[in-house]
Amino acid sequence: MRRDILQFILILIIPVSGLFSQDFHYSQFYNEPLNFNPSLTGIFDGDKRMILSLRDQYRSIPVPYFTFSGNYDMKFLPKTPQKGFFSGGVVFNYDRQGSSALTLFNLNLAGSYTYYINNHNLITGGALLGYSNRGFSEDNLEWDNYWNAIDETWDPRRGSGESFEKYRFSYLETGLGANYRYQHSPRNSITIGASAFHLNKPSQNFSGVTTDQLNMRFSLMGILNVKLAKALDFQGHLLYQAQDVYKETVVGGLVKIRVNNKRGKKLAVHLGLLGRLGEGLAPKFAVEYNEWYVSFNYDVVTKTDLSKYTNYRGGPEVHVRYIIKKVKPFGEFKICPIY
Repeated sequence: MRRDILQFILILIIPVSGLFSQDFHYSQFYNEPLNFNPSLTGIFDGDKRMILSLRDQYRSIPVPYFTFSGNYDMKFLPKTPQKGFFSGGVVFNYDRQGSSALTLFNLNLAGSYTYYINNHNLITGGALLGYSNRGFSEDNLEWDNYWNAIDETWDPRRGSGESFEKYRFSYLETGLGANYRYQHSPRNSITIGASAFHLNKPSQNFSGVTTDQLNMRFSLMGILNVKLAKALDFQGHLLYQAQDVYKETVVGGLVKIRVNNKRGKKLAVHLGLLGRLGEGLAPKFAVEYNEWYVSFNYDVVTKTDLSKYTNYRGGPEVHVRYIIKKVKPFGEFKICPIY
């Protein structure tokens, strides 16, 4: 009995004691480009892009995780032919973890410059700067101090035995990234990028006794697009991330079925599968209609400490994107990478 109670306590207090040292994640990382590499700002087929993303996991056990992101980015194309262009964007993130309600409010500005090596090769460098605020609440927490070992009773009146100097703190967010793209044709391309976040390793603590640094997060990303047939494409994805002792590798692919290619009525369906190595799988389904794109996946855990909880059922993830394309006058020079 006591062992079960202590295990339950550990699940509840983990978000306060350690999880704030790692960042939130998305299985469809390629649908949240600015959160994984600021050099992907403006790298899409169009002029303005808006993305809304939502991830909800662990809802059926006592440590739910909820993440919401909103992005807006656009190109600043020159009026006359140039060797490149600037792009800018803004990113908002809200993340809530566990029974401690460990929350993150994050607002970032991102910028990039893309240089045309030639008509098929582009390189982009980007940077990110923003504001982050973290906090938590004790209201729904249970502590090991509640356990009275003498008479083996559970008594919340004993108090937590913990002392917190503050329940919220803020820090400066920073990031840098670089990206290379080979565009053979609109439907055949390779994208490779690297990025680093939390360059300043900001301090974070609630107790006021010790000061913990937020470790840098490093990311490597690759995306491959291949035309298989007139109405069929393949897209492959690879992401590797490292943040202190935390490592993550995501590998996946999808087929894009072009149901209708008529102008103004373009319709495509995406079917794919993502795998977070050592953790689980995420089947994906998406619909693309003209400039609208809606994507859904459901993470299924295959190997994790949560497997002992029979009511765990994974978590859904949804992405909605809308792209604005302006009509360009004849004679204007422009290269539009298809992301």
